[in-house]
Amino acid sequence: MKPVPQKVVVAIPAYNCAPQITRVLDEITDEVAARVDRIWVVDNRSTDDTLEKAVEYKRTGRLPNLQVFRNRQNNSLGGTHKVAFEHARAAGFTHVVILHGDNQAKSDEVGLLLDHAEAHPETQTVLGSRFSRRSRLHGYDAKRVWGNRVLNGIYSAVTLRRLQDLGSGLNLFALRDLDPAAYMRFANHLTFNFEILLHLVDRGVRFAYVPITWREEDQVSNARNWNIFRTALRNLALWRLGRQTSAPAPDRDYEWDEVQ
Repeated sequence: MKPVPQKVVVAIPAYNCAPQITRVLDEITDEVAARVDRIWVVDNRSTDDTLEKAVEYKRTGRLPNLQVFRNRQNNSLGGTHKVAFEHARAAGFTHVVILHGDNQAKSDEVGLLLDHAEAHPETQTVLGSRFSRRSRLHGYDAKRVWGNRVLNGIYSAVTLRRLQDLGSGLNLFALRDLDPAAYMRFANHLTFNFEILLHLVDRGVRFAYVPITWREEDQVSNARNWNIFRTALRNLALWRLGRQTSAPAPDRDYEWDEVQ
């Protein structure tokens, strides 16, 4: 099989990441930047100076393909995925790398996902795994590790697919593998990742996992562990029954404005 031509954008959802966003951009090596067409910081109406720091970084010129945008509404993490996917489609991109703006994932490991997609043309969606044998966890709470492993096992058993991570902060999505009519119906909050994974399983997409590094240092998590766990199980049960897993948020504006 011939290699798939790639036109890749790295989308960085960012909400109140002022202490981390500069580190995220610093860690994007020149080699990684040269392999992608655009780098988008998508500020989700931060209440701190995340947006200002991203704009200041753009003005340094270190990443010539960096653009900074601000959502017109706070669409939460899932909604910002939708913003990135829809604008990438409209601009003719083939792949979107989602890299969280809180610096838990290592930005230079974007290259690991691109390497895998280039080496395996049949597998163009490549997901970062925090829980593979060769993954590296630094400062990650043991209870959260245990909870994630339990969910991974339950989802794997029900879907009959080996799922090593239900949603890390570093993933490469081939837009050909996603149906906009489906993902635009998913919830906008943190459990969007569970729904997009079940969507890939539903479509029979051949996706792969790559072990990544994951850190907890000065990041502030917006996740409420028990609520996330409960919603994940509910979504899985509804999916197994062939029912819609969530209701889309009403009156959402998935547009953005570029900030210079």
